Amino acid sequence: MKISSRFRYGLRFLVDLALNYGKGPVLLKNIAECEKVSKKYLEQIAISLRTAGLIGATRGLKGGYYLTKSPNKIKVADIYRILEGSFAPVECLDNPRLCALVRTCQTRKLWAELKNATKKVFRKLTLADLITKKP
Repeated sequence: MKISSRFRYGLRFLVDLALNYGKGPVLLKNIAECEKVSKKYLEQIAISLRTAGLIGATRGLKGGYYLTKSPNKIKVADIYRILEGSFAPVECLDNPRLCALVRTCQTRKLWAELKNATKKVFRKLTLADLITKKP
């Protein structure tokens, strides 16, 4: 299973904001440089996170992005849902009508277990957990 760059970069963006939580807004330019990510790409990700209410932004000299909630209140599962949508590794789990083999597929149970295992891991982790664990 591969995790998209959108989620990976979005998570790193939020980890950076979590590390600066309570210290004021952080410039997107600084995060992009620190995380070695395109500023334009982070801007697109920021729109989704802002629309979902996870981050806020201020303009001006002391402007930038900030978390709207404490890092211990933001679950990795919520971030994944915002940036990726479903946890299903295959489309037929969310929409069985897409596959004519849904009733006889020998691998469907495996995909469902993978979906549930991923969701379980992501649900138990918060941004606070990520910033307190050593790499």
